[in-house]
Amino acid sequence: MKRKIFDVLFDDRGYVTALTLIAMPMLLGFSLLVIDVARGNNLHTDLQNAADSLALAGARELDGGTDSITRANAALAALVKNQARGGNSGTAIIDNTQVSKAYLDAIPPSDDTKIDSAWVTAHQTTDGTKAVYLLVRSTPRAMTSLFPLPVGLTRSTVNFQAEAVAVYDASACDVTPLFICNPFEPVGGSGNNLTFQENFAQGATYSRQLILSFNGSSSPVPGNFGWLEVAASGGNALRDALATSKPGLCYGMRGLQTKTGATIGPAEQGVNTRFGIYAGGMSNSDPDTRPAYNVRRGEKDQSIKSGNPANSSKCTGYAEELDTTKAMALLDKSLPGGTYSDQTLGGGIMRGEKWDYTTYWARNHPGVVPPSTFPKPTDPTGSKTVPSRYDVYTYENNNDLVTGAANKAPNGDNGEGSSNVCYKGTGSITKQPDPRVIFAAVINCSTDLGSGHSAITKPKAFVSLFLTKPMITSGSTNTVSAEIVDVSGFHGNGTLETFLREESQLVR
Repeated sequence: MKRKIFDVLFDDRGYVTALTLIAMPMLLGFSLLVIDVARGNNLHTDLQNAADSLALAGARELDGGTDSITRANAALAALVKNQARGGNSGTAIIDNTQVSKAYLDAIPPSDDTKIDSAWVTAHQTTDGTKAVYLLVRSTPRAMTSLFPLPVGLTRSTVNFQAEAVAVYDASACDVTPLFICNPFEPVGGSGNNLTFQENFAQGATYSRQLILSFNGSSSPVPGNFGWLEVAASGGNALRDALATSKPGLCYGMRGLQTKTGATIGPAEQGVNTRFGIYAGGMSNSDPDTRPAYNVRRGEKDQSIKSGNPANSSKCTGYAEELDTTKAMALLDKSLPGGTYSDQTLGGGIMRGEKWDYTTYWARNHPGVVPPSTFPKPTDPTGSKTVPSRYDVYTYENNNDLVTGAANKAPNGDNGEGSSNVCYKGTGSITKQPDPRVIFAAVINCSTDLGSGHSAITKPKAFVSLFLTKPMITSGSTNTVSAEIVDVSGFHGNGTLETFLREESQLVR
């Protein structure tokens, strides 16, 4: 009997089975826990991806327009409608009932600071011109747990939530290092409540010439222009960047830096190579400083002597012909008694819509009958009666109205870029890219720039400008005369897409 008792006590057969039965609940529970963790991770990833996508889609429309929030809401609705899994018959990861959104004018400077309800209340906006950030939060999504609940827990679900914050951003490359002050900026109660892009879309800039004065060291105001920083320092670096159609400079909407100082002489030298004028250190044999195909500028008779540009001020300077019976530039004067008056700006003038293009045509194309209906392809409204200077200029280029006796003013002035024999380089003079079309940033100078200039967080737009005549320096007055061709953003004509990159970025 004693032996049998010892046999039972020390018999280890079935030991593994016993341990397995004891460990089975633990193994099963751990497996369910792993499955729950994976399910929770997948759910949170889906929610986060959806929140990120919604934030990016909406923030892409926050370009500062008064209707930007309306466009952002439409983008969110379109994305929600199309993001169901498995096509339209699938189940959406997230829909309008499962998210909340807030348009904010600011977020905390540190990622460690939570965007709580108090912050949202203080910084939420319904004004599209002030909306900078889009916050998207999913509502808590419950997941039923498979893991056996420990003692003390009273619910079998775990909530998951995701949030994302995105911001609109844009960068422009091959931009001329130039900024202009927004002519529509409200200053001292004047101006209107529309953005620059909206004014453009309504035709407020079409066929209107800006005569802008330089303001490099004090506080610029509407009607002024100035320079942007270039990589190298000094006036010659700015001059070289202004002289070429491919300056290789990129500027962002949140990292724009203006340049102080009166580097006006070198700047004028750089700009005017686009008209075949080579002054100072500018070379007339450099292919990067070729003049435009059409350089008609309505200047006084400065005939080339013996074919030698060194004997003529035509190649080194500019003198506008004021007698319109002899030659005529793309004038900055309005028709007498025109229904559209000039707008006097703090630092310049925006000329009225009706300029004397009939006289311009008669002086410069005495042997050519103008079209009965002048094409106006850059008119954003399609309803303007007078063509812009740029549309007339483009028509000249496209219809071979630059050379020949029929396209020459009485004093001999014409538009052929090579006929003035100022350019001696081997590179051919082509119509595109057109050196007389430059690109600039538009800034609300009175509110965003300030005395002495500073970093600009967000210019209002980028624009393409058509130079109507060379840059002029007379005493202490320095002027750029230009016409706005197109503007970046939703309200533009779309011609700036080749150098402008618009996107949205996640910042949280």
